[in-house]
Parts: sequence; C-alpha cells; structure tokens
Amino acid sequence: MTTAALGFFNVPTLRRVRKAEAPQSTVRTIDPYATCMACWVDYMRTDDRDLGAGGMKLAGEGVHERDLHEQQRAADMKIGESVNAMVDSLQMRDRWAIYKSQGIASAWRFANARYEDVLMDARDELEKKLRNNVATRLYWA
Repeated sequence: MTTAALGFFNVPTLRRVRKAEAPQSTVRTIDPYATCMACWVDYMRTDDRDLGAGGMKLAGEGVHERDLHEQQRAADMKIGESVNAMVDSLQMRDRWAIYKSQGIASAWRFANARYEDVLMDARDELEKKLRNNVATRLYWA
C-alpha cells in the first residue's frame, strides 16, 4: 500500500492499437534457393589448386575439436558440391543461364534464346532438383 502511494510501481496504461499500427515482425524468412546458390557460388570460387599433403587431414577423433566456423564452411562446401552436381545435370543453355545469373560467367552465349526466359525455366528446373536432393531438401522443410 505504501509503494502505490509513493509511486514506486507506476504502471503505464496500455491502449489497444490497430493491426496496421502494430510493428511488423523483424524476423525475415530465408529464401532456400538463395541459400543454396550462395553455397554453390562459394564452392565454385574456392581455390582448389592446393592439393598437397598439408591440406589433407585424417578424419578421426579430432574432428569435433575443429572451429565452429570451419565446420560451417565445410557444411556449406558439401551443399555447394551437391548443388554443383545438379547444375551440371541441366541442359547446356540452362546451365549457362544459372552461371550468368550468379556471376560465374559473364557472357550469354546463346543468341537465339532470350536470357531472362531461359533463366526462369532454368531456375524452376533447378529448384525442383534441389527440393528432391537428399542434401538440400531440408532447406525447404
């Protein structure tokens, strides 16, 4: 009783707000296609020229002691490798459209086809393959 009289617990009055006035959620949904393509671009741009013995490590008991960032990078490289296999299974024109859209290739080599139309078809075909692949289908779950 004395706390209320002294004003220690000054509770502000709450008012109802309209749905339009309520702040929108700051949680963003992640596009699974964009995530897979980002892993693929990283995979395509890695420097794979160092094939010496220094890069080889035995997989054994010490694997769990690796850095968390290194483990995430290894997982992203595996996803990129599986996306690369699916991109390579596309027709040449569709594959080239995906390459150009991700900045791997800079020129459009098919003068008889419109790039934007081929890209939309290639993306749809690749997304179907990504949804069915064992390594990438969890992104759409």
